[in-house]
Amino acid sequence: MWLVRAALGNFYAVVVLALIILVLGSLAILTVPVDILPVFKAPAVQVLTYYNGMPAPSVEKTITNRIERWVNQAPGASNVESRSVPGVSVVKVFFREEIDPNGALTLTNSLALGTLPTLPPNTLPPVVLPFDPTGTLPLGILTVSNPRLDEARIKDTARIDVRNMLGSVKGSVAPVVVGGKDRTILIYLDPKRLESRNLSPVDVVKALQDGNLMVTPGTAYFGDNQVLLDTNVMVASVEELNELPIRISPTESVYLKDIGHAEDAYTIQTSRVRINGKQQVFVPIYRQGGASSLDVARDVKAAIPSIEERLPEGTKLDFVIDQSEYVRKAIEGLIHEGIIGAILVSVMILIFLGNVRMTFIAAMALPLAILAAIVGLKTTGNTINVMTLAGLFLAIGPLVDNAIVVLENTHRHLGMGKSPMRASYDGARELTLPVLVATLSTIIVLLPLAFSPGVAGFLFGPLTMAVAFAMLASFVLAWTFVPALCSKMLKPHRHEELGGEPEGWFGRAHARFNAGLLAVNQGYERLLLKALRNRGKVLLGVALLFGISLLQFTSIGQEFFPQVDTGQITMTIRAPSNSRLDATERRIAEVEKFLQEQIPASERKMIVSEIGLNPDWSAAYTLNAGQQDTVIRIQLTEERKLSAQKYAIKLRHAFNADPRFADLRVAFDTGGMVSAALNFGASSPIEIAIEGGTPEQS
Repeated sequence: MWLVRAALGNFYAVVVLALIILVLGSLAILTVPVDILPVFKAPAVQVLTYYNGMPAPSVEKTITNRIERWVNQAPGASNVESRSVPGVSVVKVFFREEIDPNGALTLTNSLALGTLPTLPPNTLPPVVLPFDPTGTLPLGILTVSNPRLDEARIKDTARIDVRNMLGSVKGSVAPVVVGGKDRTILIYLDPKRLESRNLSPVDVVKALQDGNLMVTPGTAYFGDNQVLLDTNVMVASVEELNELPIRISPTESVYLKDIGHAEDAYTIQTSRVRINGKQQVFVPIYRQGGASSLDVARDVKAAIPSIEERLPEGTKLDFVIDQSEYVRKAIEGLIHEGIIGAILVSVMILIFLGNVRMTFIAAMALPLAILAAIVGLKTTGNTINVMTLAGLFLAIGPLVDNAIVVLENTHRHLGMGKSPMRASYDGARELTLPVLVATLSTIIVLLPLAFSPGVAGFLFGPLTMAVAFAMLASFVLAWTFVPALCSKMLKPHRHEELGGEPEGWFGRAHARFNAGLLAVNQGYERLLLKALRNRGKVLLGVALLFGISLLQFTSIGQEFFPQVDTGQITMTIRAPSNSRLDATERRIAEVEKFLQEQIPASERKMIVSEIGLNPDWSAAYTLNAGQQDTVIRIQLTEERKLSAQKYAIKLRHAFNADPRFADLRVAFDTGGMVSAALNFGASSPIEIAIEGGTPEQS
């Protein structure tokens, strides 16, 4: 074969090729993103529209429905989902995989802005953002606390300072601030004073608008100089606002302080955050599409000290509910097991071949094939995740097989008295066609998975590519790298033909192993002959085992993806409808006490309760639909007696049996970011669609 001949004639070129694979593979390992699951290729976009104070039914009727009709016209859109909550409309548009993400974003933005003339007056223009269906849960939450500041100042610090500083962390997204109070300036008016001066609140509002304007009067010229003029009419403090004239007349001038006063206060709270029972503020940290979860979480943690130095004295940041810890442990565990498997494979090669040099050659070919596969994965835009790693480790067996069959056949030709060069050529050439067919067969069998639609293609497409890249690289290396090294490193072995005895303790041990293996082969030969003489009984036994396995298959249950223990439990709780925030918080305090009783302190790290909903961007990043809803995140310790799934079952039974919570509806989830990714952002793996002409009919 020309490939083998070229490799044997250009030994140093083969060495350079191996070094190139080593360098490129090492660079790919350092730069390719690492995550728990593959990258979701189909683009998605979300449209956020705000009308503060509008009830959810009106939002759906006058805003959501109109935006849905417009964005559904986008070419390539596969489906549209929406969510209407008080004051906020969230519309998500999912596109087919072949659609360019930037084009999908631009097109959706144009269509969304086209709805603006049809929306109710004073509706804020729609905001269009990219949306990753597999990254709907935050990597973690960054808590912000300062005992010297009130909740409003803490929230301002988080919103204005912390979020902007986090923008410099590559791959991170900090879209909203959850919890705390929103600072605002309130004007309190005395009705009697207004009436005595013949004024109304409308007059005050108009005076505030006219007296607090940014006006550019222009430029004044003085000879050769020019001066930009400033009217200085913007109010700089609450005290100045109290001096604002409401009405100026020759007989009487009325100022705001004469009919009321301004106060630096807060808006009415519609959401709160409790961390271990204390009210606090946090910033959820998400990753950008295609970014590495591990890198983002690590970089955010590393940036915390420098961010704290630039914040008001006493401000402390903590990164909690860290989803990346599970990702890191899962990846490290898989890599650890893969390394152990590769070592065991090398040991088995040494035991069966009995030649240290052959074992070295096979052990060198294995990591080179894996590195070449990683280069292929990076080139095609894939990441290192549990699926691609599983594909690489599943391919370890076939990867080693390619090298072993070439080495064994070369060993046979060396025993025939051929030179290492000739033995290497003949040993590789004879096996080219069968090994090529076996390699292509393995790849072809997996190809349907790569082109499967939906979640199957999302998960198993990268696995198939990992196997294909590794198998192709292994084939090329087995017919270039392995023969080239064999021609230089192996020597003729003729002691078997000449009746010589093996040398050294290893040679004698290997000879005894071969004798034992020969006995096993002879026993298998006798068993095979006996089976051939009793073909009917053998076939009947096989059919019986097959039937038993089918019965077992129906009873063991089925799962698309195995459950994972992320060490986290998410509770979604709904109080009675129309519950006020204070009432909901009191009930959640009872639930938190219940959780503390059910989960020992030694097995519980943190309880984070997100209560209610703000009518702003945060509506797109929470499951809550109003002040009656709460999401509780429970972080368990690593060393605990029960898994997260068993704890969830225990909590569900205890919660439902407790009469205090009879009016609360609760749901549990333990899958974390894995189940959220597989559900494409849905809160549950099972969705029920109810169709009807009107909400009443549905």
